[in-house]
Parts: sequence; structure tokens; C-alpha cells
Amino acid sequence: MTSDTLSGWTVVFDLDGTLVDTAPDLHLALNHCLEDAGFKPVPFDSIRHMIGQGAKAMIEKGLAYQGVGADEADGEALWQVFLSYYEANICARSKPFEGAIATLDGLTERGATLSVCTNKTQYLAETLLDALGLTTKFASICGADAVPEKKPSGDHILQSIKRAGGDDRRAIMIGDSQTDEKAARNAGLPFVFVTFGYGPYPENTEETAFEVSTYDGVMDAILSLVEA
Repeated sequence: MTSDTLSGWTVVFDLDGTLVDTAPDLHLALNHCLEDAGFKPVPFDSIRHMIGQGAKAMIEKGLAYQGVGADEADGEALWQVFLSYYEANICARSKPFEGAIATLDGLTERGATLSVCTNKTQYLAETLLDALGLTTKFASICGADAVPEKKPSGDHILQSIKRAGGDDRRAIMIGDSQTDEKAARNAGLPFVFVTFGYGPYPENTEETAFEVSTYDGVMDAILSLVEA
């Protein structure tokens, strides 16, 4: 059953840790670049909460895990090996979180416009969403290198809304991290925090409109915000 409950509203989603569980493939790419350079692989739990901070931060963490400083390794070479491997294996194990696709479809049926705002590069974000068959569900996809300043800059989200043809006075941000919460606050948007992602947990929990643990909760939170 459809309705126009969300007509005129734009719902902006973070990508990694919010829409798609990309951690397994990012972990594989990290260990590939480390082992290629003669270092040891690192356990998944050691980098899981670094994912939202980008691959370079994960590489630094991977080196620190084995007592190697960033200045002791060729970071640029590691980065290039990481990118090459990740691009070729971007969707080997990554998949949408449970309930994500049904929620996206439900929002669209209710008239919402959907957007992705991610600190992944534009090319990798588009490649991942294409591989998962999700690209056509979004009116805009706005990667880190598609804007002057990435999240936590609020302008990153505002650009995502603008490119989707939306109105920032009728928009909501969904994310899994401190970075997403700060960006939503800087953009003046209500924020829904999903606890099943990678974190870290928002510092200003009083600014978080809703905290949810499932995609059913995401839909309920959005409808509550719109009806408030």
C-alpha cells in the first residue's frame, strides 16, 4: 500500500556501516596491502571502528597494531595496493544490512526522495552501489571527493540534498557514527543513529533524534520525525 506521507522529504543515508556492511571486504583489502608489503595481517576487531575514518586511517591502525609507525612504511604504496585490490573485490562479501532494501522501497513508495552521502570516494561509492544493484534507488550519490569538504562538514549533506532536488528544510540524515551525527548537526538536520554500524557512538547523544537497532526502527523514526 502506498501513500504520499513522505512526499517532499529527502532521506539521506551514509553508506558504509549504515546501508551496506562493507567491513569484511575492507578488512580483506587492508590485510592484502599489509601482507603485500611484508607485514602481518590484523584481526577484524582491531579495525572495525576505524572504517568510517577512511582507508588511510585503517592502514595506519594496521601498522600500529604491529608496532610500526606510519613514517616507517611507504603509506602511499600501501594505499595504492589497497585501492587496487578493493576496487577489484569491492563486493565479494559486502551486502546491504538486513531490512535496508525493504526500507528504501518503503520510503520511496511513501513519496520520499533518497540520497547517499558518504566519505567513500565517488567512484568507489558508485562502483559498490552498482555492484549491489542499488544505484537507481537514489536521486543522488555524493562521495567525499565530489564536494569541497566532506563529513563532518554539514555542507556535504546539504550538497547531497541539493543534488537530489530536495529541500534541506524537509530532510533527515541516517548514519552510524560520530562523523554522521556532527555533519547532520552542522547541516541543521534531524539525525537517526543506527547502532548496528561501525561507530564510534555520537558524542552529543542529546542531539540524536532517534537511536535504532534495526531497519524497522529506521522507518518508524523517519515517520515519527515527519509527523512531529
